[in-house]
Amino acid sequence: MTANVGSSLRPVKDAEDPSRLYRRPSCVGMTVTQMCPLNYSPVCGSDGNTYPNECALCVHRLDTNADILIVKDEAC
Repeated sequence: MTANVGSSLRPVKDAEDPSRLYRRPSCVGMTVTQMCPLNYSPVCGSDGNTYPNECALCVHRLDTNADILIVKDEAC
């Protein structure tokens, strides 16, 4: 399956189901020192780690300069 150019989704290359898509987190305007809400709404990153929420994943992305995408909106 091919994603549209410029889309925030891209094909999963190593998942069991090749038609599934990763989702790019919404990190616009965030900084490494961003304070995230304490709500627990886990997301599973493409790096195999569970983040407490999308904000925490964004801060980690910015801190490590890694292209981590959201695999699913729940723990890994």
